[in-house]
Amino acid sequence: MHKFTLKNQVIIALSDTHGHHRNFEIPNCDVVIHAGDACNDGDESQLADFFDWFSALPSKNKIFVAGNHDLIFDLDPEQVLKLIPKNVIFLENQSCVIEDILFYGVVARPWMNQPHLLPKEIDVLISHAPAMGRMDEGDGCVLLKELMEMASPKVHLFGHIHSGGGMEEIDSKTIYRCCSVAHLISNLNVNQPRLFYSRS
Repeated sequence: MHKFTLKNQVIIALSDTHGHHRNFEIPNCDVVIHAGDACNDGDESQLADFFDWFSALPSKNKIFVAGNHDLIFDLDPEQVLKLIPKNVIFLENQSCVIEDILFYGVVARPWMNQPHLLPKEIDVLISHAPAMGRMDEGDGCVLLKELMEMASPKVHLFGHIHSGGGMEEIDSKTIYRCCSVAHLISNLNVNQPRLFYSRS
């Protein structure tokens, strides 16, 4: 999980809660982002429970990008849209602007199926999986790597790689952050929610 500040907005990003979302307490912030794998089995009831939790977080702005375990997004994309609360921004190959920060969510769960053109001047790119060669353990997306080279967002947030949770890499253009919290789940006491977030 990552907590950072961009353009005076406090942002918290996490992913890979795999059905254990209610065991995490998320401190108030301006924007909270979940980069996919809210589910473990991908069923509708588990996703609905996740959105009940996510939409109730005190953060003013909430952004969600689906992961490969959130199977209903691929199997029944029309039905799943009915589950998303009005106060949750679902980004799937589209953008939103919050307080002059351009967020863009791209489908890479874990790979992109077709080339995609990203807008220029992206502040925060969100995908479930990493680009090839970026903390990907050999499982990154080639097409996403090509997009990253063209778009050069300021920050790329992703998950999927459980062992990379909390890690970051920085090059001359982009900060890459793996937001997976899966490595923390085994340490959770199911009767006592715990608070996890990284330093600013």
